[in-house]
Amino acid sequence: MPDELRLSAGPFDGPTAFADRLREAFAAAAEEAWPALWCADAQFADWPLGEAAVIQALQAWAGSARRLRLVMRDDRLLRERHPRFVAWRQRWDHIVQCRICADRDAADLPSGLWTPGWTVERHDPVLSRGSSSGAQAAVESLRHRMDDAFARGRPGFPASILGL
Repeated sequence: MPDELRLSAGPFDGPTAFADRLREAFAAAAEEAWPALWCADAQFADWPLGEAAVIQALQAWAGSARRLRLVMRDDRLLRERHPRFVAWRQRWDHIVQCRICADRDAADLPSGLWTPGWTVERHDPVLSRGSSSGAQAAVESLRHRMDDAFARGRPGFPASILGL
């Protein structure tokens, strides 16, 4: 459970604090074998997805009973800034579902990470201000908004790009 791992709860302010909360969540997901991780952001440009420690945590977490959902407006910066994550995504394509919401304003997409018992969410993505919580209301609220964005999106961020 997240409480046993003593994940940071409450508000955070700034990109470093946001990235730290995400690192904690990825590490906890691996340690506790959380069944699902859902991530949403306009571009994932300032997430720590390319860091070796995060990839190691994702590798430890990944398995046939796991599911990772990604929702984004555009995958260009994700591909450019996080090549390690792109390579990891290729290997684990069978557990990853991605949706692109190009027709939505970036401000309309949630920016955060959802798990069945924990959330990290930026309420102000520009200034990287938000909060993390295991409170059921926060978990349910973020899930509903991510579900809505996922349902409105189209498949995207493929594991490989074929060109002729």
